[in-house]
Formats: sequence, structure tokens, C-alpha cells
Amino acid sequence: MTGAEASLPSLPEDDLAALQEALGHRFARIELLRLALSLLYPPLTPETAVARQRLEFLGDAAWNYALAVAAFEEHPEASPGDLTRLRALWSSSTGLAQLARRLGIPTADEPPPLGPSDRALAELLEAVLGAVVQDGGFEAVRPLAARLIAEDGAVPGRPVVDAKSTLQMLTQSRAGRLPTYRLIGRWGPPHHPTFRVQVTAPGPDGDVHAEAEGTSRQSAEQEAARLLLQLLGHLTP
Repeated sequence: MTGAEASLPSLPEDDLAALQEALGHRFARIELLRLALSLLYPPLTPETAVARQRLEFLGDAAWNYALAVAAFEEHPEASPGDLTRLRALWSSSTGLAQLARRLGIPTADEPPPLGPSDRALAELLEAVLGAVVQDGGFEAVRPLAARLIAEDGAVPGRPVVDAKSTLQMLTQSRAGRLPTYRLIGRWGPPHHPTFRVQVTAPGPDGDVHAEAEGTSRQSAEQEAARLLLQLLGHLTP
């Protein structure tokens, strides 16, 4: 056990058991899962913060690869572009946050309005996925990705169109205008920045707006476009 793991607070055993069940992985070293969730118990020691960030890094890389393998195997006729967009659906902050809620990732009591942000949930889940890989190897995270792609991936035979392209086609056909994107802010370290953008598009009763965050401006714009499509009733959550 590392010093970072030894200094962690206790988490409810019921929460840990339920999360392991949802993940489909029973931890041999439960301290790794507690470390991944340590962000819920600030302030963290410098050692714990670094150890948790390392799990987040590992989870991000492993999850992207697991999604790529799952998409490749589930959709043998899909083009490389379609596979990339399908992977992006569940590796984005919005996709990860949606999965985190589905899995029942524990969260602190009511951070921002109505709960934690998508970015916070995404980072929590990435760290949890990193803990799964550290505990059981890459094979331990593959079943979750395979199940997700099989249940919620694109319908076989239907081309996967990214949200920005869909929004552009929709607004052009309905109003003859293109959506516009505006960078609201950028923060965070150079190796792991956060971008927040706003998209504006014509709606039935005037312009509508949506904002989203991502680790690149492009991913943030895709997130914002997807949220705006939901507002316009063109996509389900």
C-alpha cells in the first residue's frame, strides 16, 4: 500500500460494492478504487492528488483504446471516420458524465447547481477506469466498453454523423443559417486544458444557445452542438 492509499478516508462499503457491480469488476485492491474517488474528500495531500491524477491519465488512455476495439468489433462495416465519431461519443466529457451517472459513481453532496459538472464526473470516471486497469489489467475494462457500444452504439448500417454536422444540416434546412460558435474561456494546465464554448442556432421561436466544455475546442464544440440538438428536440439525451 502506498502512502497515498494509506491516507485515504473510508467510503461507505455499500457504495463501493454497488459501483464494482456496475463496473463488472471486483477489485483485488479496493484501495485503488478509494484512491480514484479521493477527489470527493478534499483537501487531498499532494501525494494523493498526484496518484489520483495518474489513475485519471491511465483511465483516459485505456478507455479510448477499449472503445476503439469495441467499436471496431461491433461494427465491421463502419468507416474509420464513423468509428472515430462513435468512440468520441463515449470518450467526451458529456459521454463520460452520462456513463458515470448510469454507473452510480458516488459524488459529493450537491456541488455546482444540481450536482457536479460533466467535467468533474468525467474526471472521476476516468480515474475509476484507471483503477480498474491498474487492478485487473486492460482486459478488465474491455467488457464495459463492449457492453456500452453494443447497447448504445450507432445502429448498424446507419452512418454515424457528428453533432456539428447534424446541427449544421438541420439549421440550414430549417432556417437557411449556419450555427455560430464562440469560445468563452480556456483554463487548466497546458497538458490538460479545458475549453468552454457557446453555440447559437436558430430555433422555432428565435435563437437558442448551449454551452459545453471539452479538452479541446473541437470537442467542446461537438458537446455544445449535441446539447443544442437535444434542446431542439432532434436528439434524445
